[in-house]
Amino acid sequence: MTREVTLRLPDETAARLEAAARAAGLSLDELGARAIEESLRQSEFPEIEFRTFGKERLACVKGFIRVWKVIFTGREYAFDVEKTAYHFQRPASQIEAAFNYYRAYPEESDRIIAENDSWTYERLKQVLPQLGRTTVPRESDDSDQLAS
Repeated sequence: MTREVTLRLPDETAARLEAAARAAGLSLDELGARAIEESLRQSEFPEIEFRTFGKERLACVKGFIRVWKVIFTGREYAFDVEKTAYHFQRPASQIEAAFNYYRAYPEESDRIIAENDSWTYERLKQVLPQLGRTTVPRESDDSDQLAS
């Protein structure tokens, strides 16, 4: 559901918004709504910023990495903040910020992670016909090293 809201902007701000919308290939309404939503989310989560990747805007931990990548890795550690922070060699506060953002807005990360998970060897082989498969034998204690 959407609701129409009218805003009055200074001429200079309106001109910049129009130029940015044209550059992004979005309507004025789309860009304005996105900018307001991102601003509200950044106010709610001060450790989060939005960056452009291709034509997509994604939530990132400030000065670090996309939130979905933290979530992708964090799930391997059962969302343990300390273990995930150790993995990335980053302060636990940054990992906690990503987890908190994810709890509030899981759709973005879940969508990207599901897309990544859908890339099987067979699908990659269709896109990259020259791709070869290499197998590495595991030692019986390899899984123990991964879990610690």
